[in-house]
Amino acid sequence: MRQSVKFAVSIPEKEFKDLEAFRKKRGVTRSKLVLEAFELWKEVKRKERLTKIYEDGYKRVPERLEDVEAWERASVSVFSQEEW
Repeated sequence: MRQSVKFAVSIPEKEFKDLEAFRKKRGVTRSKLVLEAFELWKEVKRKERLTKIYEDGYKRVPERLEDVEAWERASVSVFSQEEW
C-alpha cells in the first residue's frame, strides 16, 4: 500500500456541504473523493495537452483536398463491403 500523507484544505462552507453530500451519496471517504478528483483532473489535462499537440500538428501540416478525397473513396470501398 502506498504511504499516505495528511493535509488540511480550506474551502467555502457551501462547497464543503456539497462535497459532503456528494461523497456520502457515493459512499466514499473525503480522501477517496479528493484522490478521484485529482486523478480526473490529471486525465483532463493530459487530454487537453494531446489535443493541443494534435491541433498544432494539423496547423503545421493540414490535410490536402486530394488526401481527403482518397480517404473518402477508400472508406466507401471498405464500408460498402460490410454487412450492416
